[in-house]
Amino acid sequence: MNILHIISAPASGGAEVYVKDLVKCLTKGGHNMHVAFLSSATDANRDIEYEQRFLADLHSSGVKTYVIGNETRKKPWLGMLRIRAYVKKNNIEVCHTHLVYGIAFSSLLNIPVVYTHHSIDQRWGKPVYSVFNRLVDEYVGISKICAEALTEYTGKEINTITNAVTEDKFLGYVRHRKLDDNVVFAMVGRINLQKDYLNMLQALTLLDKNIQDRIKVLIAGEGDSEYKRELLTYVSEHKLDSMVEFVGVKTNIPEFLYQADVFMMSSLSEGLPIALIEAAVLGMPCIVTDVGGCSEVINTSHNGVVVPARHPKKLASEITKFVSDHTLIEQLSGNAIDNAHKYSIDIAADAHIALYDSLL
Repeated sequence: MNILHIISAPASGGAEVYVKDLVKCLTKGGHNMHVAFLSSATDANRDIEYEQRFLADLHSSGVKTYVIGNETRKKPWLGMLRIRAYVKKNNIEVCHTHLVYGIAFSSLLNIPVVYTHHSIDQRWGKPVYSVFNRLVDEYVGISKICAEALTEYTGKEINTITNAVTEDKFLGYVRHRKLDDNVVFAMVGRINLQKDYLNMLQALTLLDKNIQDRIKVLIAGEGDSEYKRELLTYVSEHKLDSMVEFVGVKTNIPEFLYQADVFMMSSLSEGLPIALIEAAVLGMPCIVTDVGGCSEVINTSHNGVVVPARHPKKLASEITKFVSDHTLIEQLSGNAIDNAHKYSIDIAADAHIALYDSLL
């Protein structure tokens, strides 16, 4: 089967990493996989070295790649023509887009089109989705709550295919955590308002001094430079320097998370974060906000707690429990390891092939 996936850029986002793992898995299954990027890392202002490794990983796995062109954001007709030409040249049988732009670009195709929505947020109203419904053959939600939200806008039945990860890349990085004198919290994600790192910083200021002295928070990711400056200013003004460190882009997330004891997210909005799934597979206890499908991961893995978004007091309370309770981290870590197999990329790959087969 010849399948084309359309994503934003060869970058460190959850959707991009998920699609990369998915197409590599499908390639091993004997399918011809293609990934088209709307933009290059340079055009999207993303990390260029990460892009090089991202592309090398795809190419070494036999996946073909193509850059549609950042200019097509303002000239969508160019994207339509380029995708049509690519599909024809490579005998593509299914076009699977993870971008709304990809829906527009696929409007000249006469093959099945699948659209995966990676967030619970909707930028488009029902009238726009009525147009999408004429172009999209099947919709996919990456969590139950994402699928439910998409149903409300499309009026269609939505396929739920839960995000997943490649288990091979976690070999040697899984460990059973136990409470130590010092506890390292890890956070992974774009540095932007959606991730609401300020919520986490505010929670740190509410901790007792004896708890503050025992924790370290490491934040991995790239993003909005202005927002990061605001966060660094807050860290400095509230004397959190000894607790908080922004470590930049990490090319090996399993290795980064292996060094930490607890995974934490303070987001305002999510779909189903790949980083959270990776943390669960690695045996990490988690503290997450109740947004998107985060609670679904916690309920499936039984490896953490869910707190309200924008509630630093509640977040601070849970951080304190994790650092103070002598059995909590060990118990939740064991639960994560026991349930890791539920997020295998093989399960997601099989579900995608079943969907493509039904269309063909």
